[in-house]
Amino acid sequence: MRLFLEAKHDAGGKTRSGLGGFGRATLSLALLLPIATAPLSAEKSEFYDDNDSYWARFLPSVNPALDKDLSVDVAVVGGGYTGLSTAYHIKKTNPRKTVAIFEAKRVGNGASGRNGGLVLAQSYTEGGMTMGKNGAHHREIYDATVKSMKRLKELAESTGIDPEFTLNGQCLGIFSAGNLEAGREYAEAARKRGMPIEFWDRDKARSMLGSPGLLGAVYDPNGGSVNSGKLVAALKELAEDAGVVIYENSPVEGWEANETVTLSILAGGKEFEVSAKSVVIAANAYAAATLGFLAKDIVPAHTQVAVTAPLTDAQYKAIGWKDCLSWYDDQYAGTDQDATFHMMMTKDHRILIGGGSVQYNEDDGLLYPGDLKAIESQIRKRIGELYPALRNIRIERTWDGIICETKSKNERIGVTGKYRNVYYAVGYNGGQGVNMSFLAGELVSKLYNGEKHFMLGLFN
Repeated sequence: MRLFLEAKHDAGGKTRSGLGGFGRATLSLALLLPIATAPLSAEKSEFYDDNDSYWARFLPSVNPALDKDLSVDVAVVGGGYTGLSTAYHIKKTNPRKTVAIFEAKRVGNGASGRNGGLVLAQSYTEGGMTMGKNGAHHREIYDATVKSMKRLKELAESTGIDPEFTLNGQCLGIFSAGNLEAGREYAEAARKRGMPIEFWDRDKARSMLGSPGLLGAVYDPNGGSVNSGKLVAALKELAEDAGVVIYENSPVEGWEANETVTLSILAGGKEFEVSAKSVVIAANAYAAATLGFLAKDIVPAHTQVAVTAPLTDAQYKAIGWKDCLSWYDDQYAGTDQDATFHMMMTKDHRILIGGGSVQYNEDDGLLYPGDLKAIESQIRKRIGELYPALRNIRIERTWDGIICETKSKNERIGVTGKYRNVYYAVGYNGGQGVNMSFLAGELVSKLYNGEKHFMLGLFN
């Protein structure tokens, strides 16, 4: 997600953005892609924590770890949405090739099983109701991502698992008067390009989203929400039904890319070697610290999400939030930084709300260094501001997850290495990750198959 006001400055002059305080200045970096690393000596506990989010209860059962040396055609490192999608697409289009996923913990342990559940159109670079750096392709990216979310819903539901997709649209709620004109201008520009974007005035915005402080909203009828844990379960089933083999609790401790890629995997206290003709790096925020991959560009960022107790019928009626529309606000000045909040309503009328204080972790580890109780207090305060009838709502759980910001602010999808056998998709940067990660898996498979797609030219 991205807001109209591209950059703000705090009292110290530090650039912040509307989403969690990230500066939006695009950096011109000469980014070198390392294609070999030495084995890691650190214990995996320094990098991987357990998923204790609300979504964790919906994750699928855990597969056995790797227990032998192995040779495969394609080794996928990471069992989140990107890894599952990539493995599925490569195997479906190459049924005779062996494809295996190696996941450090369990599938969906990272951002795929901890996110805010929003399904949004666009990529990060074009998201948040803005014409971004790829504005010439704004409509094309919109169409591709809308097509992707609908295909994802259809494929996931074909497994017999109900991921609780609600694709009835999503909104940017405007609370700052300074963003109203930008909202109108974006809606008008988008409609001129044939996109079904609407600008809602104050009365329409309040009648649909219920929050009394709204001054307007920008509505996109494409997008919505999903049960993130059930979506992981559905993608895992799709991949395995296609013939993908998934090893969990099998972290890659080191790798070397030559004509054959060699992975060193520590599982069950033993070290095993995997040889692969090609490897896909789908570890997202973990790729830099654990694999040394794209280390000059990847910046892991901790984001927090909370879930409330189910609303009573009286509470649900009182707030006037219609049709469970997913939405996010344009800014929040209640902390020392402007930070957007994103919200969805679950099937049983719990509010999932996240955002606010987005925190970098500047040490070598990936474990959350902050105070979840402080985050919970901030989120509870924001819920009360948005919906006064819910000032005393009980928050059942607050959790942390890591998204993959990139210093370049670009999604990174491509292939590298002397033998052009190291594929990757990382760096979704913001709220579009649920949908973009699935599409990224399809794009990597197109690269692998030698096919073309206009988005590969934008993100490679």
